[in-house]
Order: sequence, then structure tokens, then C-alpha cells
Amino acid sequence: MDKKAIAEIRKLMTMNNCRIDRIRGCYVDENREIVTELKETFLALEESTVEKYCEIFRQTLGGKLGKNLFNLEFPLAEEEPGGRQDLLYRVQQSGLDDSTLVRAFFDRVIETAKFPDKYLILLAHGIYDIPGRTSDGIDMDDASDYVYDFILCSICPVILLKEGLCYDSEKMCFLDRRSDWAVQRPDAGFLFPAFNDRGSDIHQLLYFARRPDEMHPELTDELLGCPMPLPEEDQRGVFKNVVEATLGRDCDFENVKNIHEAIGQLVEQEKDSGEPPQIEKVQLRRILYENGAPQDSLEIFDAAFDDAVGEGGVLMAENAADTKKLEIKTPSLRITVKAEMADMIKTRFIDGIEYLTIPVADDIEVNGIRILQSRKDS
Repeated sequence: MDKKAIAEIRKLMTMNNCRIDRIRGCYVDENREIVTELKETFLALEESTVEKYCEIFRQTLGGKLGKNLFNLEFPLAEEEPGGRQDLLYRVQQSGLDDSTLVRAFFDRVIETAKFPDKYLILLAHGIYDIPGRTSDGIDMDDASDYVYDFILCSICPVILLKEGLCYDSEKMCFLDRRSDWAVQRPDAGFLFPAFNDRGSDIHQLLYFARRPDEMHPELTDELLGCPMPLPEEDQRGVFKNVVEATLGRDCDFENVKNIHEAIGQLVEQEKDSGEPPQIEKVQLRRILYENGAPQDSLEIFDAAFDDAVGEGGVLMAENAADTKKLEIKTPSLRITVKAEMADMIKTRFIDGIEYLTIPVADDIEVNGIRILQSRKDS
């Protein structure tokens, strides 16, 4: 799914445009035991409750592709009877009306998920009559030929709110609030099937993780059976190691700066595609070769890339390299420059020692004090 597809489905999670017809829930305690289960006809709930649920579902489709949201593909084996995709497909096709299937799904989540405290599993079902579109992108609500039938799962921590005074806006006074358990924004979730090319794609799903440093890989590996791309921090480490190993003694300032500029250009070219720009192995190989990597070191690159990313794997461009700024760091110094201003930094040898030089301008401050440019004659 690209940005436009995600935005289109998120709009279905609002009071005025809600396409959810049923929800099921399972409240799990810290001992991984079910406290209670929920079964609700969604739009029969109070309006304020519907809006709270919709907010959770919108949050499960929020964030950035490649950082919080991931398009995952099922291995073919998972689509066979008894596979993980097969269970999701049967739950979705039942419209959450088959309690045995829904309970089997909840049991699998509980067996798999590693949440230390209480949490709520929410499972929503919705139906969307996909409007046709004109060639210039205008929706035609009376020209719907296809239906998108989907389920959305949100896994939310439940925490204890402390006692204290709180403000009641209707009574315009402060009242005592008792300690109570409250559902928080989702930590993880997924949308199945994926909404690709404005239609259902049962071979993929959209996975959500609120924190990039806590992706809950047990859910993707064991519950969903989908291989997960490397986390953002790991991708950055892979990129760093591959560049250093490939360039070797040619890993100097100019080459590294030019590599980041090349990746920044790739990101700029793809910014309107709606999908996060990716760096394929052949692309990075060419960028390294054009920026100092000797031909014989490219074999080192091939082995290092395949070992870290896997054959056929890719890196997300904005995860691998920071394309918005150039950061120069030593044990006692750090300089950060906007990417478009990176060319102002040059290298220069003085008395046999290499220095980085930065032009001094009239608007420089030192600890908040504006300094004047020196006017000494050379």
C-alpha cells in the first residue's frame, strides 16, 4: 500500500464516513488470561464510544511507511489450509460472525504476543464500496464496481490511571477521579487484506508498530508468518558497515558526502510516488562505484550486502542514510549541516594535515553572541 491507499482507508474510520460494521475484543491480563470478550454491532454503540474506537483504528493506520507501517507479503506456504494467512482469510470472510474462528485468532495472539502487562485485542470488520475514479482522480460514488472487505486488528496496552483531581468542563469544577484501567493508543496492529491498486490483495497485509525500536517481531514471525524488513537502526548500521568495507582506504570525506547526496537525489526523485524510496543492491553498488569504490572491492560489497540484507533484499533509503542533513562528529566536536548546504564544507591540506573548512559568514553566533567576520588582509 502506498500513502494514498492508506489515507483512503483511514478516512473510513471516522464518524461521518465509518465503514466498520462489527468489532470483537479480548481483554487479557498480565498472566495472559482472558478477562472478558467483547462482541458489538459497531454503529449501535453510543456515538462517543464509536469515536473512541475509530481513533484507535486510525492510529493503527498512522505513521510513516518504512518506519511505523510496513507492507508484508505472505509466503505461499502460509496460504495453504492451516497456514497463518488462511486463518486470517477465514476470519475476514466470516465477517467476525464465527465465534470459534475469532477465538482461535485471539488464542493465537495471546500465545504469541510479548506484552508484559494488561492489553486489549480489538478486531474490526468493515466493508467499503470502492468508488470509481475519473482519469483526473475524482471519485464517482455512483460508479462502484468492487467491494473491499477487510479486518483491522489493534493491540492496545491497558494501564492504571492514578487517583487525583480532574476538571469537569460541564460542571466547571474539579472532581475526584478514582483510579481506573484505561485503554492506550495501539502498540501494534495490522490491516488485512492489503488495499493495493484500489482493490483487495489477500497476499499482503499492512503491519503497524508504534515504536520503531519495539517492532514486536514475534507478531510478524509467529502470528502472521510474514518476514519483516530490518528495523531502521539496523538498516543504518548495515549501510554504514557496507560503505566502510567497500570503500576501504577510499572512505574519505568527499566520497562519503557524495554518496549521501546521490541517495538524497534518489529520495527526491521518488517523493511523489507515494511509496518509501528503496535502495536495491544494484543501485547502491553503482553509487559506491561512482564515488570511489575500486572495482575489485565490489565483490566485498556483494558478499556484505547479501549477508546483511539477504539475497533480493532492499534498504529503505531514508532509514539507511539521513538525507536531510550531514553530520560530522569527533570525540570532542559535532557539526550538523543541512543537506543542501553540504557543498560549503571542503577539505584542505595545511602543513601536511587535512582539515575541513567552512566559510565564515556574517550571521554566525557563538553561544548566542553574534560574531563579526574578520576583515584581515591576506
